[in-house]
Amino acid sequence: MTPARIKSWRFQAFLANLALIGPIISAQKVPNCASTLGCFSFPAITSCPNPDEFWSPTAVLGGCCPGCVRGLALGTPCGTSTTTETTSDAVETPSTCAPGLVCGVGSVCRLNTGDCLSTHHVPDSIQWVPQCDSRGRYAPKQCRGDQINGRCFCYSAEGKRIFGWSWRNRAQRMTCACSRRRADLEAEGRFDMTLHCTPDGNYEQLQCDQGVCWCADSETGTQTAGTRAVPEELWSLLPCYNETLHGVQYLRRCESVAFSQILQRKQFIIRGHRDVTFTDTLCEYDGSHGRYIIEGQEAACTWHDGTKLNPYKTSLRTLSAMNCNCARDEKLFMLAGRKMALACEGNGNYVPLQSRNGELFCVDPDGYVVAENVSEQTNCEQYIFGASLM
Repeated sequence: MTPARIKSWRFQAFLANLALIGPIISAQKVPNCASTLGCFSFPAITSCPNPDEFWSPTAVLGGCCPGCVRGLALGTPCGTSTTTETTSDAVETPSTCAPGLVCGVGSVCRLNTGDCLSTHHVPDSIQWVPQCDSRGRYAPKQCRGDQINGRCFCYSAEGKRIFGWSWRNRAQRMTCACSRRRADLEAEGRFDMTLHCTPDGNYEQLQCDQGVCWCADSETGTQTAGTRAVPEELWSLLPCYNETLHGVQYLRRCESVAFSQILQRKQFIIRGHRDVTFTDTLCEYDGSHGRYIIEGQEAACTWHDGTKLNPYKTSLRTLSAMNCNCARDEKLFMLAGRKMALACEGNGNYVPLQSRNGELFCVDPDGYVVAENVSEQTNCEQYIFGASLM
């Protein structure tokens, strides 16, 4: 292939990749509404007038606008349409569960914690639930505690904590847009993305993905005004490039190993080898090392630089229950010069039932108190949103 053709091919590939990252750079997704005009605003969630009506962001105008819809309450038998006899006429009751609920085990309406509207149905015993945005989705940023020692965390669209956090008194410009975007793409099955997030879940200023690099707005990820996107090999020409900060390679050490594993796995699948197992290298959204490392039949909690957080580890059989939140917070608080008085389990998670000055209390997986003055026989899960489906 001649040099001219090579340049032409590279330019065409660059344009194709630039088109592919359009959804990444764009700030908003246009809702698919049946109405010609659509819904101009999404008002705050309000209570509905009737006891069998519940707020829904897709109640009217072909699923475009919010309003009240009828539905069955938490714990109500579901699955079949029923009628209730009155002194006048037979009144048909709703046959489907209310928004945020699902017809589950035992044919009763249970919490669907993947839907933020489920937070409207929790019992009073659960003191904290994630906040929903005006469209009824989980808000990307969820804050806990007071303004001094409290923290804010990034959450996925399914209501799970993801990469990104900040002290609450420093979280004014925290959007979690980068962490949410990466989590959304992973949920769609894409694990080869190379977007870089800051520790608070915002976008780093310089971004590269799918062979294209650009200078990004930290809060939205959109291309900075007055700059251009360039092919990856020209990334050092971008005005946001800093040799001291970015070095000579965009991918960080952990990412390079993980990305190589992903490409190898793809090649094996393309060639028809689907039974090959890999030990995945876990990296955070900022390119640092993940929460744990797998060695043999054990997984050990790790810090951002890959060092182990001894003595916290578990067997691979119980890996799915390991989050290392307590193990990491222990070091985080120490480095910040703050006191941490909570106990960790052997796997690096917070002990659910804690004790202080002889009094027992429950904490959630993030280490925040959810119930006080409890007994030794207390099952703390009953006070934690999402711990059980109810």
